[in-house]
Amino acid sequence: MEKLIFLLILLFLIQFAISIASSNETDQQTLSAFQNLITSLTHFLANNWTKNTPFCSWFGVTCTANRQRVVALALPNLQLQGTISLSLANLSFLSVLNLQNNSFCGGIPYGLGHLPCLRVIDNQNNQLNGSIPTSLFQHRRVQVISLAFNELGGEMWKGPWYVPELRVINLRNNSLTGVIHPSFGNATKLLNFSLFGNRVSGNIPKEVSNLSQLAFLFLFDNQLTDEANMVTNLKFLSISNNQISGCNPSNICQLIELKVLSISFNNITRDIPRNIGCLSKLKIFLIGENPIKGTIPNSLGNISTLQYLYCGNNRIVGQIPPELGKLSKLRELFFDSNSNLIGQIPEAVFNISSLEVIDFSFNNLSDKIPTTTGLHLPNIKQLILGVNQLEGKIPLFITNASKLDKLV
Repeated sequence: MEKLIFLLILLFLIQFAISIASSNETDQQTLSAFQNLITSLTHFLANNWTKNTPFCSWFGVTCTANRQRVVALALPNLQLQGTISLSLANLSFLSVLNLQNNSFCGGIPYGLGHLPCLRVIDNQNNQLNGSIPTSLFQHRRVQVISLAFNELGGEMWKGPWYVPELRVINLRNNSLTGVIHPSFGNATKLLNFSLFGNRVSGNIPKEVSNLSQLAFLFLFDNQLTDEANMVTNLKFLSISNNQISGCNPSNICQLIELKVLSISFNNITRDIPRNIGCLSKLKIFLIGENPIKGTIPNSLGNISTLQYLYCGNNRIVGQIPPELGKLSKLRELFFDSNSNLIGQIPEAVFNISSLEVIDFSFNNLSDKIPTTTGLHLPNIKQLILGVNQLEGKIPLFITNASKLDKLV
């Protein structure tokens, strides 16, 4: 009996050793097939991936310690050219694939989305074309999909998304079309969703409100037509340069973490929310190039963190509230081309020492520029007040500004 047990154990160990050797050979053959499709002016891989060196010691290759299986292939910034070998789908233990900042062309192998251990695929900034493998949108373990700055096209995946571990999806600057499927709201661990610089259309699905951990939403420069309520954890919201109409986010005061709100170059018509001042962490507010009406809310002056305010080329009317003078960190202030702003420019605006650019041109402002002693714009570079009804002399605190290079 003891001999039988010993023989069974020995047989198992032999089979195990054979399977490891076979698996190792498969991984090495896969890497060699990958290398054969690559060219490089520096011949980097040819000099580093040699038969005289164990493949687990090759540059950019990481293996498991015990079974010598490839778990990571990281070859960024090496000026590599060629196509991505279909055989990479045979690296069944692969967790990280990083080929960013090279010159790979052709398609993304469909089989990569079926690698059971895949966590990160980062192929951004190449020349990849074709469509994104739909299998990536149904991968239960993938955490990062970064395919930005390529030439990928075709429609966004129409089917249901099942990516429960996904944290980052970066598809910016491609030529993707179609719509955002509502089931992307099932990716409840998503932190960063970047789709800007594509041709995606339709609405922003209301299911975005399910993404409680979402902090960065970049949908700039698409063909989206409507927005939805956003999640309260959001820090960066960019939906500029779309075709969004209707109103500003209705749950604006729930976005207490928001630092950047960029909704310019759309068809938004409603007034700037009267309670906009509740965004106490906002640093950048870009709402220009919309047919927005109404007046400038006094509460805007309560956002003490604000640094950039762009409200140019809207249809805002009324006077400039003196409360804007409380924005002590403001660097750029644009209310140009609204046509119907009236009254005097508040004195307090000319005492924001951090201001670098002021533009109130193409309005109906009147009266004199304040000349009160003590006004100071030490950092002003551009002061643009032309095409108004202003009168009087230019005060010395402006003409003596040492950094001023544009006065209109």
